[in-house]
Amino acid sequence: MREVLCPAERERAEKIRHSDLRLSYLQAKFAFRTILAAHLHVPPRDLQITVSRFGKPLLPAHNIEVSQSHSHDWSAVAVSATGFVGIDIERWRPLANCLQLACHIMTDQEARTFEEIPSELTVPKFLELWTRKEAVLKCAGLGLRQDPRGLHTGWGEPAVQFGGLQYYLNALPVCGQLVGHLASHAPQKIIMRSPAITIGRLAEMPCCRLPNYG
Repeated sequence: MREVLCPAERERAEKIRHSDLRLSYLQAKFAFRTILAAHLHVPPRDLQITVSRFGKPLLPAHNIEVSQSHSHDWSAVAVSATGFVGIDIERWRPLANCLQLACHIMTDQEARTFEEIPSELTVPKFLELWTRKEAVLKCAGLGLRQDPRGLHTGWGEPAVQFGGLQYYLNALPVCGQLVGHLASHAPQKIIMRSPAITIGRLAEMPCCRLPNYG
């Protein structure tokens, strides 16, 4: 996996002390380059990827928008040729401090709704809301540099307003313990694709329309 990474990515990987976290980082970067290389028909190591000051990946030599997310041994990449895109995934796991975390990401209205959710659903609903918010913030090019409490998405709205712009949200089909959302500026459907690589657990899904999800 290191062979296809750029020097800066390899250097960052070496600085990650915990072996599991280092492997997760390598897998995510390898998947990112492999998926984009297949889409653009170029060798993975030849991709010139830069990063905005807010952490958004950019490909200056190609007219596409990309977004990446990974959670444990899962990795997801969104590719769009029609506009900005943001993707976020989270693997379901127990969260003992779920209620405490909620106050750091939810608007007052979302918090009131969350308080009425049955206890057995608090974790999946928290992760669902988290991925909705982060997908929008990634699409906006801000990521978590923006306080999530300044963005109201709720759970059921197909489109939300943020910064004077409208963002459409698509829930990714549930796959095992994975929850995720994709955000874009147009009400597009998603093509789900599984790359021919041995890492990650991206499943084959029914095909629709752009943008792509690798």
